[in-house]
Amino acid sequence: TTLPVIMVSARSSVECIVEGLEAGCNDYVSKPFNRVELLARISTQLRVRDAARAEVEHVRSAKLLQKMLPEHVITKLTSNPSMIVEEHKSVSMLCSSIVGYSTISCALPTMELIQMLNRLNTLFDDLC
Repeated sequence: TTLPVIMVSARSSVECIVEGLEAGCNDYVSKPFNRVELLARISTQLRVRDAARAEVEHVRSAKLLQKMLPEHVITKLTSNPSMIVEEHKSVSMLCSSIVGYSTISCALPTMELIQMLNRLNTLFDDLC
């Protein structure tokens, strides 16, 4: 769940606690409760939620990188983010604006778009 649920109840038997947890709450506290303990449980549940969110974001980022970059670049990027540049003796750089690129990029599958851009860059390289 987005918001952790901590059930607070006067019912303190093991059966009631299990019933509450099986119903979907993240934690169960019996009354009377200790304020400090309850605050610690709330803090713990929020940390667990944040860790789960971070893991989901990490997986999403990894999938996006795999769609966009070659594996050797991803490895360099994730192992040492400040050193991903490879050495090249000769480099040419072209900055251009492709008319209708947004429309083209939405219409083509990702791999087809990348292949098209690679062909275009190769043609410009051949001119140099």
